[in-house]
Amino acid sequence: MIVTKNAAELCVLLIGELYGQLPSRLFAVLLAKGRSTIKHLAQNTSMGPRMVRHGLVVLTQQNLIYHYTDPDTSITHFEANSEAAYNIVRHGKILNIIHRNYGEDSARLVHQVLNLGHVKISDLAKQYKTARQEPGTANGAANGISSDTADNDSDYEGEALDMVAQLIAVGILEPVNARTFQSPEDVRAGIEKDIMESYPSGVRGAKQKADFFQKSAEAWKEYQDESRELKRQLEGHYLFGPGAKRRKLANGSKTNGFKATNTHMLDEEKREVAVRVNYDKCLVELRNHRLTRYVADEIGEVTAQVYEAALSALAKNVNICQASEKSNEDTFVTRSVTTMEIFENLRPGLDVSSGIGKAPPTKINAKSAERIQANQPGHDAEGEGEDMSEDDDDDDDDDDIEMSNGVQSNGVHETETKITSGHNGSRETKVKFEENVPVAPTKADRLQQMRQHLLLLAESNRRFIRHCGMRDQGEWTVDFDSLMRTLKYSEIDTLIEQTFGKPGLRLTRILRAKGKLDDKTLPALALMKKADVHVKMVEMELAGFLEVQEVPRDNNRTASRTLFLWFFEEEKLLTRVTDNTYKSMVRHLQRLEVERRRKKNVLAVVERKDVQGMEEEKLRGDVYNEYREFLDIESKLLGQVDRLDDLVSVFQNY
Repeated sequence: MIVTKNAAELCVLLIGELYGQLPSRLFAVLLAKGRSTIKHLAQNTSMGPRMVRHGLVVLTQQNLIYHYTDPDTSITHFEANSEAAYNIVRHGKILNIIHRNYGEDSARLVHQVLNLGHVKISDLAKQYKTARQEPGTANGAANGISSDTADNDSDYEGEALDMVAQLIAVGILEPVNARTFQSPEDVRAGIEKDIMESYPSGVRGAKQKADFFQKSAEAWKEYQDESRELKRQLEGHYLFGPGAKRRKLANGSKTNGFKATNTHMLDEEKREVAVRVNYDKCLVELRNHRLTRYVADEIGEVTAQVYEAALSALAKNVNICQASEKSNEDTFVTRSVTTMEIFENLRPGLDVSSGIGKAPPTKINAKSAERIQANQPGHDAEGEGEDMSEDDDDDDDDDDIEMSNGVQSNGVHETETKITSGHNGSRETKVKFEENVPVAPTKADRLQQMRQHLLLLAESNRRFIRHCGMRDQGEWTVDFDSLMRTLKYSEIDTLIEQTFGKPGLRLTRILRAKGKLDDKTLPALALMKKADVHVKMVEMELAGFLEVQEVPRDNNRTASRTLFLWFFEEEKLLTRVTDNTYKSMVRHLQRLEVERRRKKNVLAVVERKDVQGMEEEKLRGDVYNEYREFLDIESKLLGQVDRLDDLVSVFQNY
């Protein structure tokens, strides 16, 4: 995350919103001054060392700062973690996606971890047990635990341990160790310092340099494996073990959810491990949800649910969205899932027979639909389009059509048709196609109908999914880099169209496709008047959406003898738009604080313990109306902040 002035102000406001003025002041100084000691922080904040330590404890507990103690001088240096501070704005989204994918109780546990920063597994289980055993719903609701989901004789602590173990297995929670609180740069420097001890005279020569880099890479991989060791132990039992299919989430919405079975694998030693929320994995879940909504807008709701099942199956092997210091070399190896794995993640109540258009069997080009793309488009120069050369069907083949899934694409036919399976099998099968007969779909029918949705996604010009293999009725993968680039362009185009109209969008797309163009060439390509093009281009250049380069034809550098080349610079535009989004989020939060000051008398009454939860009964009519008015304003402002964060996520994180 690039910490600009607006981004720093936003992080300080978010910390002040949740944790108070003292931590926010210290965080602001760390962002402005950089790496500092307690002595320097006390000088820059005009506070005593004791007060500074209190604020640093809060920031450390919430994983908002890094700290490193020099072994030679025993002086501790503190550094701001801007990414963790910004992730505060995503707490609501994270809880919503956890509730949707893994159930209400899992969301409650994650909520507790978010409130505490990091906590021991045993302490988290005890808090869960205490909240469940409290009579009534007041304390239970405050702690995020519903009191009517299980009997009083249940082993609440065992349920909590089992859910925590499963959340660790999927990567939502991650263990914490001493080096977790150090910045990646400090960890890498410590590793290199330890390795340098084996070279008393220094690293000399190409051979020693290669050996040094190899040892550094191995030590860095060992450091990364430390935090993943517990996850690997648990995921073999909860995700890929023989009993994984039996663990369904009772109150979850997906078939790959969890249910507390009291068969956890956390012994006494593992229960003393502290855990925190893994924001990288949460971003993967949020990205999957964003792509699902994208498919719903482009194609349809049913196909989007099938795509969500495919993304859920892929997410088991994807732990981070983008490469960073924390990702290892095998993180971004292309993963694939089979049709059966996607089918296991499909919601049982989804009607996959809808959302697919019907077509006569003679109009279906099976070879084109079932074309295998082993490599990402643009990475295989040979053989990428070899199947496309066979698009022409024989007009006489009205009865026998070769298809890899063993059924017609539309799933209906008047007579019994003999079908020869192509890619995914060699035996001949007979399938009866009947029209307008309401028959309950079998598992095989649902599987083939789901497969039609996958083929529809693969054929889309957005390239939502890629058919990459033939194993187990087909293998599928998602090229996230190209797909997210398409989504970025879609958001940029929407922003440009809203700001500069369709002429501005047309010019931008031309420059994006052609590269640098002279201002004399653009009017002909855009089919616009030269004066209109010039006005629109200058307007977009002043707003930072386009760039211009002057190329003089001679040394005089006169305007008549100069070429003006216009071009679209994506990275610079994304940085500018993201910074403007941060600025807008800051303004919304500042406006919320102004509204709170305006309604401070009403809010002071509402915060009384004898009024909380009974505002309508306890408050006078005019006071209650003012309180409802404030809630409406707060909801609109925070909702807009949430939508602005969607833009930041697409441009920077996904």
